[in-house]
Amino acid sequence: MKRALSIIAIMLIVLPTFAQRKQGMPGRPMQPSYGVKKATVIGTSKIRIRYAFQPKDLSDMDTWIDCGQLLTDKGMTQYSSYFLSENDIALREWLKKNPNKTYYPNALNLKGDKKDWWSEYQYSQIYVRGNELTEWAVMPSAEFVQYRYKEPFPTMQWNLVDEKQTICGYSCQKATCHWRGRDYEAWFTSAIPMKSGPWKFGGLPGLIMKIHDTRNLYTWEAVAVEKGSFPIYQLEDRFFKDTNRKKVWKAQREWNVKYNELSGRMTLDGRLLTKRYPYDQLELE
Repeated sequence: MKRALSIIAIMLIVLPTFAQRKQGMPGRPMQPSYGVKKATVIGTSKIRIRYAFQPKDLSDMDTWIDCGQLLTDKGMTQYSSYFLSENDIALREWLKKNPNKTYYPNALNLKGDKKDWWSEYQYSQIYVRGNELTEWAVMPSAEFVQYRYKEPFPTMQWNLVDEKQTICGYSCQKATCHWRGRDYEAWFTSAIPMKSGPWKFGGLPGLIMKIHDTRNLYTWEAVAVEKGSFPIYQLEDRFFKDTNRKKVWKAQREWNVKYNELSGRMTLDGRLLTKRYPYDQLELE
């Protein structure tokens, strides 16, 4: 028994860190099930920042879990999936051209690694207005209920570091913080005066161009800063049930754990269980 416990202890020390991928096979939702067809335009952004999320190869978007997009208009910001947005726009155009069809294509322009699987970081939309953050959480296809909650915009206590890096042609400065159970390193540029970034991150004196936790489980990196006219869509309100962050966090975790396949764990008698990826939720608090 002591020998088996010693082996387990060694395995826990030497186990590699796995960047978080999509867990198991929870199916992605059908667009009509969360109000894509009747989504409304609530603003127009003159800038779009696109981020590679969990890229295995930054030059190959088919290896990314998602491509996020950050949009802004009149003090509001929206972070959502660029991959899903392009697919949704293509669906709306198809429906306009085929109004009498009794069917619709479920995927027209969807990209990324395991594009038929659900991930909470791809299927959530984050809106920030003033000091209020709202997450519209689209759940897997088997859930049939979507969730929405509001919370004060998270306060992140940043420490500036005298290090520089160039990202997308912009000179960026390093900053660090501890937030909801994880330590993060971020790179921001004051050349784009937005106190925003991917996902829920923000609060620095400039746009966050790259951020990752110190274990490299979660990574976002800007791959494009585009000028133009980009509509900001809001999904159909009636599909979403209002709740709180704790309940959404719990529901998202339950779905991931349900389909999780742990990697590198051992039984007490020394048998190795080789399955897929361990699940380690981004927000630990």
